[in-house]
Amino acid sequence: MWSSTLRTGFVVSVLLALLIACSGCTGAQSASSNATTGFTDLTVEQSKQKIDEFRDRPSDLVILDVRTPTEFERERLRDAVNLDVSAGVFKDRVARLDRDRTYLVYCQIGTRSAHAAAIMADLGFSKIYNMKGGIVKWKEAGNPTVRGA
Repeated sequence: MWSSTLRTGFVVSVLLALLIACSGCTGAQSASSNATTGFTDLTVEQSKQKIDEFRDRPSDLVILDVRTPTEFERERLRDAVNLDVSAGVFKDRVARLDRDRTYLVYCQIGTRSAHAAAIMADLGFSKIYNMKGGIVKWKEAGNPTVRGA
């Protein structure tokens, strides 16, 4: 029979081995799609590529800024539309959008946009991309923004 110390050490070793084995799984790809979230995370570089991909057909891509109107007016991505995820009407308003279009969702750092993208996925949207790092990482990469209403 194993002693309590050996048993605990074995369990800790197994858990540590699993943690190490799984830690490489998330870093292997910079774009990650998760079946449980229903949307794809993109880096800022991949987001810029997605915007460029739709340059000749801009009506097929919606750049959705889910920050507050004040944040949106202060600075935003060119051609973005604002729909504040923290407003109580977000779900109702987003439900009215065209589900056939592609959506690139962003916020300040990526937290609110991930939440908004999850809501959209729950509503049946299928082409949703969340820009990880938000407008902060966008600017750090030297990409342009626009100001004003």
